[in-house]
Amino acid sequence: MADKPTIAFVETSLTDGSFEADLAKEIMGIVGDRAEAITIDYEDLPLAGEDPEYPLPEAALAVRDKLGNADAVWVVVSEYKKEIPDSLRNLFDWLSLPSTKDEEGKNVLDQKPVAISGVGGFEELHPRIMVGDLLEDAGMRLFPVEVGLSVPDEAVETGDWAMTGADQEALRTQADDFLTFVSENEVK
Repeated sequence: MADKPTIAFVETSLTDGSFEADLAKEIMGIVGDRAEAITIDYEDLPLAGEDPEYPLPEAALAVRDKLGNADAVWVVVSEYKKEIPDSLRNLFDWLSLPSTKDEEGKNVLDQKPVAISGVGGFEELHPRIMVGDLLEDAGMRLFPVEVGLSVPDEAVETGDWAMTGADQEALRTQADDFLTFVSENEVK
């Protein structure tokens, strides 16, 4: 790891202007110059099948390289029909595969520190739990402190959401603690 870690941000929504995008931008602002923030665009990933094609498709290799070069990952999730989007499961399916048939079991996520922040209503807790399970199954080192922010019904209807001071403070605390976690859990 360089002087400052590189954190790859993954949003479960692929829609610009989503609450998750707002939350990710807020977190990146809080982290500031203490880490290099990169965003992961996985919109072009094909569906992973039971028998993956080798070598992996270019879109999968590009995302794999970007995440593989990051020191940590921060997933921003929201509730989607009490589930997580299939596109997110697909992303982590691709990432857990070796890049070639000859490369035995190389998982670019193995022991990589990961944080989870969520946004939504009360039901947003369930997707955070499911994402945590998915990431642990992928071999990642899950940061134990998650932040879940509520979006009032009115904001959901209008699409206009402003974080409270308490929301921002919770994110600051999570960011500070996660950066410490990353420095103490460097992937060798």
